[in-house]
Amino acid sequence: MTAKHCKLCREKSPRVAEINEPIYYHCPHCDLIFLDDVFIISDADEKKRYTMHLNSRENAGYVKMFEQFIDAGIKPFSAGLKRGLDFGCGPGPVLSELLADQGIEMDIYDPFFYNNREIRNKKYDLITATEVFEHLKDPRQEIDFLKGLLNPGGLLAVMTLFHNQCDFKNWWYRSDSTHICFYSTKTCRWIAEHFGLQIKYLDAKNTCVWQRK
Repeated sequence: MTAKHCKLCREKSPRVAEINEPIYYHCPHCDLIFLDDVFIISDADEKKRYTMHLNSRENAGYVKMFEQFIDAGIKPFSAGLKRGLDFGCGPGPVLSELLADQGIEMDIYDPFFYNNREIRNKKYDLITATEVFEHLKDPRQEIDFLKGLLNPGGLLAVMTLFHNQCDFKNWWYRSDSTHICFYSTKTCRWIAEHFGLQIKYLDAKNTCVWQRK
């Protein structure tokens, strides 16, 4: 297994040589790093892992993380944001509550905890996906799906740690068994160019906000 087709751009991606196991591939085109399918855990084990998270409004650090995300990536562009979707909200939809406090009417979706299929028939001014993209088995398909739910001018605001800021081999973020795709600022720009999106905000750490053209 020396190369696989990238889960995002479908180009041929060589194996990350310095890591023996699990096996990763690094795409030279869009800069995505992704885990070999052989090492992806079952849905049951994935859900079990999520139920161990302390994701509630009583967790001050968790709330602060979202407040910083809102301040940097959403508030500067909040004019006209009426209806939003928190995609991959997990068992405790704290972010949607905080955004509702900002006057945005929020829906929530999570394949394990809030499998609300009605979202497929709606359109949104804002979609958030915080600590979600690293779990996606087919990011190309999911990004295309989310774009289709956006109104023209709508925002897709994502938070996931970028791999270009770290030594990937020793990065703690990849030790989570549910983390299977890793993005960079270059990946974010590639997504904008190939999905008809415009970058409204991009930092060097973990946040990107795209706008549908």
